[in-house]
Amino acid sequence: MGTMQLLLNDVESQFGLSDAKAGSLLSSVLALIQEQKDGLSGFLDRFRKIGLSDTVTGWLSGRGAETPISAENVQNALGSQTVGSIASRTGLSMSVVTAAVGYMLPKLVRSLTPGGSIPSRLPAEAMSYLSGTGAVATTAVREPVRVVETSTAHRWLWPLLAGLAALLAIILWPRRPAFNIDDQVRIASEKAGAALNALRPGFTAPDLANALNLEIINFSTGSAQIPGYSTAFLDKAADVIKMAPAGTAIEIAGHTDNVGDSASNMTLSQQRADAVRDYLIQRGVPPEQLTAKGYGDTRPVAGNDSDEGRFRNRRIEFNVATITPATTVPQSNLPQ
Repeated sequence: MGTMQLLLNDVESQFGLSDAKAGSLLSSVLALIQEQKDGLSGFLDRFRKIGLSDTVTGWLSGRGAETPISAENVQNALGSQTVGSIASRTGLSMSVVTAAVGYMLPKLVRSLTPGGSIPSRLPAEAMSYLSGTGAVATTAVREPVRVVETSTAHRWLWPLLAGLAALLAIILWPRRPAFNIDDQVRIASEKAGAALNALRPGFTAPDLANALNLEIINFSTGSAQIPGYSTAFLDKAADVIKMAPAGTAIEIAGHTDNVGDSASNMTLSQQRADAVRDYLIQRGVPPEQLTAKGYGDTRPVAGNDSDEGRFRNRRIEFNVATITPATTVPQSNLPQ
């Protein structure tokens, strides 16, 4: 299985996308690279121009291939019009597009730059995923059709062989593994823990958010009790948050799937966000640095028509912002 297909499978699993939508998303990104002046090099310059030069260097070296970039950075680098065009083409919301591209891009760049060298053109495997995007059209050269008389016995032989070939293809076609929540939670915890450990003094608020959002806190149905497996991650998160740049504020956002009453989902999402905030405060994070907000089922990142999609929508997100201290007027300048 090629690197592009492995990347597609990964994106499908992470965001609950169908094969068609994930393939369309990858094709759109590759088309954007193909259309860019100077190709991949020019495409990467978009991210360097918004202050992600070190991040791009990490992609090329392989050190940052497992760390997604934020949806905000994707939006800033590509532009709202481009993101909107991709969303329209793929049938996905802009929020899903920016999140999925932010997850996909580091891995994609790494696969396109073996040894850290930026190619002048996309490799053949990547080019094969451009079909259907409208960016690259390929025309097959066909041999003239030759009409050959066949005997009656041969007329039924070819359909039979074609049917046998189709049956064999169905039997041998690789099947996608069944979605397993425990495996997804385990993998996410490993990635989140590694990302937090990789943060070094001087990290930025977006760096912190990217690491925190790799974790999946999978609450039990109808419960706001933090699962035991997440406490180790939250302990580490609290230690790192306390080292965040001055003025960093974190919104802990709770989200649910659409199962059940919307009002109840809103309440439950608030309770879950409050539970995470309370835990971090108990671990020493200043209360004024944290807020908790429940959004219920109003901001899905995947479809709610499958177990995997609903699992993706039941989540805690960490949104960061920098608070600018209010200017203090000197006492001597106050009105008398």
